Amino acid sequence: MASKLRYLLVLDFEATCGEGGFPQDQMEIIEFPTIVYDLQVKKEVGRFHEYVRPVIRPQLTEFCTGLTGITQETVDSAEPFPPVWNRFKDFLKDQNLWDDPSEYASITCGAWDLHTMLPRQLSHITSTNPSADSDDRLLVTHFQSRVINIKTAFQKNYRYKHAKGMAKMLKALKMDLEGRHHSGIDDCGNILRIVKRMMDDGWVPEVGAGLSR
Repeated sequence: MASKLRYLLVLDFEATCGEGGFPQDQMEIIEFPTIVYDLQVKKEVGRFHEYVRPVIRPQLTEFCTGLTGITQETVDSAEPFPPVWNRFKDFLKDQNLWDDPSEYASITCGAWDLHTMLPRQLSHITSTNPSADSDDRLLVTHFQSRVINIKTAFQKNYRYKHAKGMAKMLKALKMDLEGRHHSGIDDCGNILRIVKRMMDDGWVPEVGAGLSR
């Protein structure tokens, strides 16, 4: 573990989707959750959670609502991504994580959140406002270079042959799922529970697990 690594940022986006044939380049984040865990004091110290109104395909599919539990009314009453993203950056500043990003690493369950979805979502912004991406590119680059893929870490720590999804990791640890699977904020909480259990079992968080699936 890097000597300055103090915080873990657990992220798990939910996005627009459909049952087969949904254009992936039109997917948009509709739930943006993050939990900040302090490795020094061993507790959650911050939480960011907002829903996001999609603009490319503003009408959610029945499949998407059934999967995530997010209703049309919820996203209709939310703001689009740019102001939510700006508030997330303000959240990082409020958590004193902006000036020295080497203090934290991101934790995701797989590669999709930071490798695919966040860059894609930001590309929707910069396509209409090319000057808006300087800080955003730096932040995404940091996320991608200092990320812990919990699937990979779990596989290596417990010496499984294949990586497991979140629900199967919980089952392997004989832990119950708390909340709803594919609720972003509930998934963040469950991922953090896995992380804490792994640390109890001797795992040390360190960057470098990469974004492999």
